[in-house]
Amino acid sequence: MPPRDGVYHSRMDIRQLKYFVAVAEHENFSRAATQLYVAQSALSRRMQDLEDDLGVRLFDRHLRGAALTPEGRDLLERARFLLRSFEQLRSDLGQSRSRPFGPVGVGMTPNFAAMVGASFAQQVVAQYPDAQLRIVEAYSPELRDMLRAGSIDMAVLSGNAPAPVHSLAVEPLFEDRLCLIGPSSAPLMQRAEIGVQQLKGLPLILTGMSSAGVRNELEALASRKRVELSVALEVASIGLATQMIRLGMGYTIYVGAGFAHDSELTAVPITGLWLNRSLAWSTDRPMSRLGGEVLAMLRSHLGKIVRSGGWRGARPWRGSSARSKSSR
Repeated sequence: MPPRDGVYHSRMDIRQLKYFVAVAEHENFSRAATQLYVAQSALSRRMQDLEDDLGVRLFDRHLRGAALTPEGRDLLERARFLLRSFEQLRSDLGQSRSRPFGPVGVGMTPNFAAMVGASFAQQVVAQYPDAQLRIVEAYSPELRDMLRAGSIDMAVLSGNAPAPVHSLAVEPLFEDRLCLIGPSSAPLMQRAEIGVQQLKGLPLILTGMSSAGVRNELEALASRKRVELSVALEVASIGLATQMIRLGMGYTIYVGAGFAHDSELTAVPITGLWLNRSLAWSTDRPMSRLGGEVLAMLRSHLGKIVRSGGWRGARPWRGSSARSKSSR
C-alpha cells in the first residue's frame, strides 16, 4: 500500500543490508547471527523490518533455515553491489593521500589465467602490498555477468572482436593465433601451417562452452568452410586435454603460446583462425583508485609480453584502435 503522503520513506541502511546478505549467504538465521555477533532475535527483527519496509517477502522461512524468494534474490545482487560501492568509497576517501589499498577483483578465462595469472599477481603484490587481489577464473560469458553484478572489477575476455556490450567498456588488446595441438611425432604436425579443411576426420578433444572463446571461433570458421568437425571428447580444461593427447587419444585446438617449450607436443597454426583478447570493465559504477591502477598495470603487462615476442603467435589487434563503450 502506498504511503498516505505519496512519498516513500525508506529506513534501509548499510547495516541492514549487511545483515540481509549474511542471512542470504548462510541460508540460516542462527549461523548468520553468529557471524555478525548479534542475537538471533535481533537479526530476525531487522529482517522483518526490512521486509515490512520494502513491502515484499525476502525469505521463505522453514525448520532448517531460510531460502530466498525471487524478490530476495533480486535484492541480494543489488545489496552486494551497494555494499561493495560503499566499501570502495570508504577505501578511496581513506587512501586519498596514501598508497592504494583494498579489494580488487580480476577475471580471466582458465587457460589465460594459467599462462599469465601468476606473473601478473606477483607484479600487483610487489607494487601494492596492501591490495587484496582476487583472481577469478571463468569463461567469458560468466565473466561478463560478474562484471555487471559488480563481483569483479575488470576482466580479460576471449572471443569475438570487441563490440558494444550493455553496461561494459571493452578495449581490444591483441589477437592470438590458434593452432592444432598434437603429438610431435604425428605426420600432420610436421607442417608449417594447416587449413581448417585438414581437421576433417581428426579426433578432436575440445574445451569450454560452444558459445565462448576458442571453441566458438573454431566452429564459426568450420561452418564458413563447410567442414564437419569430429569431436571425440569434451573436457573442462586444456590441462586434461593435453594429458589425453599424450596418451594418443586425439588432438585439440589452442593458442600456440601454451606449448612453446613442450618437447612432446607441437602447435601448428591454422590458417585464418585467431582468438581476440579484450579488456573489459563496468561502466555502471566508478572504478576505485586501486582498481584504476591495477587496470593500467594489466594493460601494460599484457602489452609488454606481446611486443617483446614473449607470447608466441600473438599480434596487435587489427581492428579500430578506439575503445568500445556501451550505450545505456
